[in-house]
Amino acid sequence: MLDFAYLGRWLAVLFLCLNSVPSAFAQGGPPMLTDDPGTPGSGAWEINIAYLEQRTQQELLRSFPHVDFNYGLGERIQLKFETGWLFVEAPQGSSVKSGLDDSLFGVKWRFLDQERSGIDMSVYPQLQVENPTSSVSRGIAEPGPNLFLPVEISHDFGKARLVGEVGYQYFRAQENQWVVGVLGALEVSDTLELMAEIRSYSEKFLNGGDVILNTGLRLAMSSKVKLLASAGTGLTNTPGATTFIAYLGVQLLLGGK
Repeated sequence: MLDFAYLGRWLAVLFLCLNSVPSAFAQGGPPMLTDDPGTPGSGAWEINIAYLEQRTQQELLRSFPHVDFNYGLGERIQLKFETGWLFVEAPQGSSVKSGLDDSLFGVKWRFLDQERSGIDMSVYPQLQVENPTSSVSRGIAEPGPNLFLPVEISHDFGKARLVGEVGYQYFRAQENQWVVGVLGALEVSDTLELMAEIRSYSEKFLNGGDVILNTGLRLAMSSKVKLLASAGTGLTNTPGATTFIAYLGVQLLLGGK
């Protein structure tokens, strides 16, 4: 069971650290699990191409190439499409199965802005659907459709940002779950951004389940290209819980004003 006193102390320390940082902009989203209310901007594309890995005691999942397309429909709306080519194997080294993952479609709407309201806040419904392949029947991709309904909130503290995300995941073939994430991001320089988060997946709100501690960075290679990387570990030793996750990719920033 999740220790609420420990989590409270962790969040308090994170808040105080962020509040002490002097003055710009940092964010959630890839390579992190927790998303934020930010959108690409009117007419802008944010394209992430990556290698993903997730390990549990039962299996090893890899996705490559993993593609994530995001488009700014005006300043407050983001359209999303995400999928990847999955490789699935048991930790004992049995044969590897591979195939196309499900497709994920999302629409983010930021309905509060920090300039006027003191916080940024958005809703981000996402629908996961099966592709017309044999990936689900072969045990590679999850049966669909699945629906995720999260809310994101964030506030800037100079060069740092504190982000929270909470949502409910509806599954077709397994128990539904609560998803809760808290992320801190810090702009170290004009080119480097560091991030850390804690993320919880549980059938009951913040009660056991799969809890992940994750750290990451974004490094600007140019005005249009960023290097994305993160690595994390599971904090709960239960069957099916995450033991390790990793993300390595590039982000392309195209179009816009």
